[in-house]
Amino acid sequence: MNPIPETPLKIGALAQASVRMLRFYEKMGLLTPARNAAGYRLYRAADADLVRKVRLLNQAGVPLKDLALMRDCLRDAPQHFCPDLRRLLLAQQAAIAQQIVELQQSQDLLTALLEQ
Repeated sequence: MNPIPETPLKIGALAQASVRMLRFYEKMGLLTPARNAAGYRLYRAADADLVRKVRLLNQAGVPLKDLALMRDCLRDAPQHFCPDLRRLLLAQQAAIAQQIVELQQSQDLLTALLEQ
C-alpha cells in the first residue's frame, strides 16, 4: 500500500481523464494511487502530470504497453536519463512529422480542388 500523499487528490480531481481510464492506467501499472481508510484512491499532483503525458503520447501513437514499461522515466525530467524512452519518442516524433507532411499535401489538394 502506498503512503497517502501530503496533498491528496481524489479521482475526480483528475478531471481531464475519465474514472474508467484512470482505473485502466492503474491496472496497467502506469498509476499507483494511495488509498485512504475508506478505500478511495488518492492521487498526487505528479499523477495528474503523468496522466497528461500518457494521454498525449498515446494520442500521438505511442502504445500504452510501452509507456507502462517506462512509467518511471515519464515521471522524471529531462528524458535523457531513459534512453529507451528517448528512442521511442524520437521515432514517434519522426512519424508525426511525416503525418504532418502528408496531411499538408492532402489539405493543399483539397484547397486546389475546391478552388476550381
